[in-house]
Amino acid sequence: MSDSSGKKHSLPRFHQRAFAHNYHAPFIYHIILSKQEKAAPFGDLKGDARIAPGKKGCAFIEESELGKIIAKSIIGIQVTFPILQIYQFIVMPDHVHILLRVKEWSEKHLDDYMEQLVIKITDIYSRLLYPTQEKILDPEDIFVPGYCDKPLLLNRNLNSLFIYIRHNPHRLAMRRQFPQFFTRVRQLQIGNMEYEAYGNLFLFRNPDKAAVKISRSFTTEKKSELERYWLSEAQRGTILVSPFISKAEKEIRRKAEELNASIILITHEIFPERFKPSAHDFELCSTGRLLIISLKEPYKTPLSRQICLRMNDLAAEMAKL
Repeated sequence: MSDSSGKKHSLPRFHQRAFAHNYHAPFIYHIILSKQEKAAPFGDLKGDARIAPGKKGCAFIEESELGKIIAKSIIGIQVTFPILQIYQFIVMPDHVHILLRVKEWSEKHLDDYMEQLVIKITDIYSRLLYPTQEKILDPEDIFVPGYCDKPLLLNRNLNSLFIYIRHNPHRLAMRRQFPQFFTRVRQLQIGNMEYEAYGNLFLFRNPDKAAVKISRSFTTEKKSELERYWLSEAQRGTILVSPFISKAEKEIRRKAEELNASIILITHEIFPERFKPSAHDFELCSTGRLLIISLKEPYKTPLSRQICLRMNDLAAEMAKL
């Protein structure tokens, strides 16, 4: 593997990399290390998903011996390499999130620091398991080869990312305690077409649905009349179905959610392998009030007028089911 400078590195199997990015430059990185399937869990999930994060009794991770070694090693890497600064991290049962800053131009590639981290963790854990033996574990006995990273500009507001990392135990607890609200269906038959769905499938089966669509040709009076109708229906328990593309449609969705309404959101891109809704949509899923249905278009397909028409047609079709 090589970066924009052409330099090759010793960890060729790293995945989900930003290949155009210069990994020697000062940057903030959101890094995810994944557990090897056969490795011991990094920790156990404790607490109750129904309790808000930060409150007594909320979901948290009780780190295993291996998890404690990982946490201590992450904290220690900024001592070993003062060019690094750890902003935040969390050890989950099967993966680790690290928010890390490279403070200035580095002679080392980011891969080199990550390699040193996993080697250190492996060496310490090996000595714990085999204190009197010669057997030494390999990093691949603990971690899936490679890591995922997202370079983040230094001027970015990091508050949302801090919250995302900190609330990982809460989201995991939600999925475990309320799996029916996070169901993923890869082949959902609607009419003669197949779609993908994620969320509370009971919403799909509910016959009381209304399609929300605001046309540019509508007068202000008609828009207001339709908004009052849809919000009245939502308050009565009707599920609003729409891609919610326009500003007016987004505003109807916002007001409906304030009324504790349920939403079926139509989108066009296929869900990634390890799909997770955005923070807002996740919270809506956790209350059982959201189902997302995708047209299964390839990832990063631009939103065209034709696709918008298909999504609105699907919403109208679903409202009749």
